[in-house]
Amino acid sequence: MKNLLISNLNEKDVDHFTSDIGLMLRKKFDGPFKKACNIFTGVNIIDVRNKDFSNDDDYFAYLAKHSDRIPISEYPLKKGKNNIILERYPELDKDEPYIFVCNHTCPEDIETILNVIDRNAYLVLGSIETLQYDPEAYLSWLNGMVCFDIMDQQQRTDLIPKMKRILRTNSILIFPEGSHNYNPNKIVNKLFDGPVNLSLETGRKIVVCTLIRDQENNISYVDVGHPINLEDFGVERDYSLDERDREKKYVNTLTSLIRDKMTSAVYPMMERHFDQIKRSEHDDLEEELRQEKVRDSFEKMKWNKDIFDGEFLTKKTKDDLEYEEVITTISNLRFNKDVIRNTLLNTRSAVLLKNDLDRKDVPSVMRRHLQLVQSENGNVKKR
Repeated sequence: MKNLLISNLNEKDVDHFTSDIGLMLRKKFDGPFKKACNIFTGVNIIDVRNKDFSNDDDYFAYLAKHSDRIPISEYPLKKGKNNIILERYPELDKDEPYIFVCNHTCPEDIETILNVIDRNAYLVLGSIETLQYDPEAYLSWLNGMVCFDIMDQQQRTDLIPKMKRILRTNSILIFPEGSHNYNPNKIVNKLFDGPVNLSLETGRKIVVCTLIRDQENNISYVDVGHPINLEDFGVERDYSLDERDREKKYVNTLTSLIRDKMTSAVYPMMERHFDQIKRSEHDDLEEELRQEKVRDSFEKMKWNKDIFDGEFLTKKTKDDLEYEEVITTISNLRFNKDVIRNTLLNTRSAVLLKNDLDRKDVPSVMRRHLQLVQSENGNVKKR
């Protein structure tokens, strides 16, 4: 059954998706609401934040020299609780709204970050399935959220004006990877440009949040960086390009730098909190890790229908799309024996690359797992 009252929030226009009173009340009562959320979601926040560094570069330089493994016995963990270890959190201006951006790693990341942010931040939610059918969406609504259908062009266009309205008084939380990152070769997926465009248009600073999750021990490690004024990156526009291409390149460069910030935070946390895995001890480590994430997603998200193209949509550049097209085209070529004998052409390498692309295509992986689950449960409809 659909969630009552909130299931069509994605269809509301800029003036009606929230109210000025709602913005004011959520900002004013964020403290008590956070305490209630801590209880409701069963979190145990362990604050070990390092306050000795006034900027990200000095902090990461320090971590590069102090990367020893930290055993979990060092932390006062609570059994049965969602333990959140807050490693860093900057001193933020009390009355200033920010654009909080976070990597998207697991089903728990939204509630985790909302529990540690020190002010009201409207959640940017691109999952209509969650909005309409997940009871926990009511908690997100109480916190404040702006919803959109990621597959709907008009709703994506309306998102920026909605976020600009929120940022007049309140902060926002957005996951610019677009979906949970199940790619075994990318620490952080390529980011959509929304946060950078929003910051350029509003002047609001970006705060990078980074999370890694230890599922086995029920621990989330969180790093929150210092506020970023995009001008401080020192990126200059390329005036040899026409205006449209110049601005696009400028925004893309800034987005890549935000992604670099996330990646820079992930690496030291991985070093200090996870044991190294030896590929030689596994038959197919990549597939093992992928299937582990897929099973976890199905267990927690209760997927029962194929909506994966929207739920796991990630950013692909023009180069990415051209590469996939070339590999797919070459892998589909079939030569007769004379051509092979005379030219020595061989599509084997392209076929292997195409198989690798297919294995990394998360919507297809999720779709195959859904079919497997339905087959095991006897729910497959025969045509």
